[in-house]
Amino acid sequence: GESSASRPSGCVPSPPSSAAPPLLVEGRTASRAALRQGAMAERVRLSLPSGQRTSHRLAWGDLQLGSAGNLGSLEWSVVVLDELTIDLEVSVQLSGQAAAGGAAGGEGGADVPGLVLLQEVARGRTFRGTFDPAEDARLGGGDGWSAENAGVAGSQVEAVIFDFNNAFSWWTDKEVELVCLRVRPGGPPASMVPPLRLLQPLAALPRSICSAPGAFECGVAPGLATLPPRGAWKASLSDREEVLRFASSLDEWLAAAEARRPAEGSAAAVAGGALLQEVLERVVALRGLCKEASAKVAEVLARTAVGQNGSSLLSLTAELLAAQDDRTSGAVIDCLSGDPIFDDLARRELSDIVARDTEDGEKLAVGVAQAVEKGVLPADLVPPTYEQIDVMGKTADQVAEEIIAALPKQGGCVLILVGLSGTGKGTTVDKMKQKLPNAATWSNGNCFRALTLLAATYCAQQGHEGFDAACLTPENLAAWADMLEFVSFDGAFDIRIRGLGLDVRVSEVANTLLKEPRVSKNIPAVAKETQGEVVKFAGEAVRKMGEAGTVVLLEGREQTLNFIPSPYRFCLTMSDTTVIGARRAAQRIAAAAAPRAAAGEDASAAVRAALAEVAGTGR
Repeated sequence: GESSASRPSGCVPSPPSSAAPPLLVEGRTASRAALRQGAMAERVRLSLPSGQRTSHRLAWGDLQLGSAGNLGSLEWSVVVLDELTIDLEVSVQLSGQAAAGGAAGGEGGADVPGLVLLQEVARGRTFRGTFDPAEDARLGGGDGWSAENAGVAGSQVEAVIFDFNNAFSWWTDKEVELVCLRVRPGGPPASMVPPLRLLQPLAALPRSICSAPGAFECGVAPGLATLPPRGAWKASLSDREEVLRFASSLDEWLAAAEARRPAEGSAAAVAGGALLQEVLERVVALRGLCKEASAKVAEVLARTAVGQNGSSLLSLTAELLAAQDDRTSGAVIDCLSGDPIFDDLARRELSDIVARDTEDGEKLAVGVAQAVEKGVLPADLVPPTYEQIDVMGKTADQVAEEIIAALPKQGGCVLILVGLSGTGKGTTVDKMKQKLPNAATWSNGNCFRALTLLAATYCAQQGHEGFDAACLTPENLAAWADMLEFVSFDGAFDIRIRGLGLDVRVSEVANTLLKEPRVSKNIPAVAKETQGEVVKFAGEAVRKMGEAGTVVLLEGREQTLNFIPSPYRFCLTMSDTTVIGARRAAQRIAAAAAPRAAAGEDASAAVRAALAEVAGTGR
């Protein structure tokens, strides 16, 4: 299975490309409303073959906006479809003059590279970030920014480079959607006028009924602005849920009113006497009931966040689209419910998912059969039993809690999670990592890299010019696998490579030896022949981690995970498989709609426009 652990990687810029107009040219889109507000959106879909990497170069200048374009800011969002993971690194390419002169105005600039790192390499399913040259301290912005250097930071930026890396995955191709939103002021660059002072609220008006001589100190009415907007709740909520919402807000009102109670010992408190005491006691009792209702509201939200068809009871907003999570997908499905174009897109997405899962399963089966033939994996394995969990109508939090309830209450264990793509395996693992402080994920990537390093070293010692796949004999693979040890160093587990003149830990050479071209470009060839060796090594490694008190989370395919010993096995299912296709379609649509909504377009209208774009209808 794949994990969300980080792994460093280099940045390989692609050849420069010319700036494109902002209206539907080679994947770039921007609504006219967004252009009027000084924002330009771009959506790019990339295919990452297994074991490969690619980069996307986003030119900073824009011919239509002129020099004002260099003063803009950038917001980006990256979504990996089907809940898979990739490695991503984001950097800024500086113009020749800026790189030579220093990104921050230093003398000589000899130590300033032509690339400035914005986001270190990280592995995940979704990524978001922002970049503003005028405010970035590395480019001379930030607190020292002034009118004199306002143009310097923007003029030295030539492009933003997104480096996508799928080299750690040997079998699975990835589909990635990159959405960028560049916000620029309309017309010429804004002048350096200090912001206006914030308006201060006026004092509250007293109640007229308190003006009589000798009356109690009534103070002011509590603010009612804390009431949640009704638009955030669907009209289909039951009467009971509506009452719970009201009780939650009433508790806030009572708290504000209670803060205005007459001071103890004051004339008003003395005059109030028993009546005031009775009122305060009833306020305390009523607030207690309201607090119980507030707790029930959270329970109701968790139960109704996702409907039985994968839909959401939350209103579609720009903020929800920007979240790009399971709530976003549910809200998009709810918005497009009954739309024949969306239904057709969902069916096509489901067909693609099933076809890709079948293809990946066949590739893994070949590797497993090869390992059994070599005697690396047992031939008489009885397929283990998995506890089936139907995720239909459940949130990722609910699924995670259901699994956690079946795990041991103390100590570590090895948890194995399988299921069809789109059922939420990756999201569930992320939720469990948040809820279990002793949880960790396992990735086979370092094992494949270590074996490839040994293979490349062997070829060099044998006098071969470069890498020779003929060296990948069963005898050599068995010998190299024995050179890997999974041991604990100073309380932390690590892979030790000891053999062929090497004696290093993976953590020590992750950014050096394991990143050399002789390793990275030959990993797919080695991975194809060492599937069994790595599965066997992983089984022993996760066993040690579990015995040490770690809850090890493995998610992936049954073909290989069946060989990992563990009694804690779960398979995520969907009683209505059409929802899987709808979820993936919703992910793609949400990624395309988010920049439109961020630029001011109505969220529902942005979703429907994105549907036409993604489905290719042009309506």
